[in-house]
Amino acid sequence: MSQQEYNNALHIGGSVETALNGRYRLDPFEIIKEAFSQTFKHFWSFLPATLCLFATQIGILMLMLTLLLGAPSHLFEALVGQRELTTDMISSVWLANFTSEVLIAPLYAGASLMGLSHAIGFRSKPRHLLKGLVFALPVTVVICLSVTLQSVASMIFPLLSLYVAMAFSMSPLLICEKRLTPVKALTVSFRAVNKKLFQMATIYAVVGVLFLISFATAGFALVWALPFLFNVKGVIYREMFGVGVEVTVSQNENEERASNSTTPSSSDQDTFDA
Repeated sequence: MSQQEYNNALHIGGSVETALNGRYRLDPFEIIKEAFSQTFKHFWSFLPATLCLFATQIGILMLMLTLLLGAPSHLFEALVGQRELTTDMISSVWLANFTSEVLIAPLYAGASLMGLSHAIGFRSKPRHLLKGLVFALPVTVVICLSVTLQSVASMIFPLLSLYVAMAFSMSPLLICEKRLTPVKALTVSFRAVNKKLFQMATIYAVVGVLFLISFATAGFALVWALPFLFNVKGVIYREMFGVGVEVTVSQNENEERASNSTTPSSSDQDTFDA
């Protein structure tokens, strides 16, 4: 007996047009509440991916500090006053951080896509962290540009770099989900975020407090703060730009598969495939 399938295209959330016009709703309380709910719901499946991302970045950072300073301990000694903190040391720290941010860009995109899948009601698996590798080049370019602009902003006024980071925060997902070019993604993210700047600042202030708590607890709270960050991004993106989803219903097998409308369906039931 032949298998019969029915395709339905769905669009969840906003759109690029409404985002650029500011005609989207962004309630900080609702965003934070939903992100907490999604973090709790997907905690154990999402935690390995976020910890892998964090460990990779720290590993690259330590490697770069070793190559540039001879040993990371030299920096720690300078911070506690046992060694002079030189301009060369500060430059080395900047370069090490820049390198780690750029090299983990594909994994960062993968974690962002996992957060987006939660926001539209689908599950994710730890291996989905690697989905960002498909967009490695454009995502790396956009992260490189974003980090560079943040560095320039911090030279003008330190807090300005936080604004730049927030303004460009949606650009990796715009590349992965909307297939925008790096420059276009940065521009669209910047314009859309500025339409709801107060609401965005409120949301990211809560995220910032969680990360401060993480430092106060010697990093222990990161096990919650990291998944929460990417779930926040996913919910914000859905409300701003929306997500195209294609649903294929198989009548014989009574199964449902969903994926981004611009890519083939996933074979994993109830799993979003960007």
